[in-house]
Amino acid sequence: MRIRVYATFRPIVGGKEVDLPLPPGTTVRALVLSMVDRWPELGELLLQDGALSRRAHVFVDGRSTRYLAEGDDTVIEDGQEIDVLPAVAGG
Repeated sequence: MRIRVYATFRPIVGGKEVDLPLPPGTTVRALVLSMVDRWPELGELLLQDGALSRRAHVFVDGRSTRYLAEGDDTVIEDGQEIDVLPAVAGG
């Protein structure tokens, strides 16, 4: 599965995109846990109390999982675009 990463996550994973071998039916939660397994440094950035941290966002086909009916339990279908980025604030 190809995943695009942004900002402070890029130096950790080594680039703009990464490929993770994940089986069909993988959920967003499983994707995030797989990323943390591969790059442990992401753990403190992506997870909080075992759930996706408010400091990070995962988008499936351009939609934040926070607003999808299944949230972190959304199943990622083959060919969907996945983006993982840190939360940003500004003014």
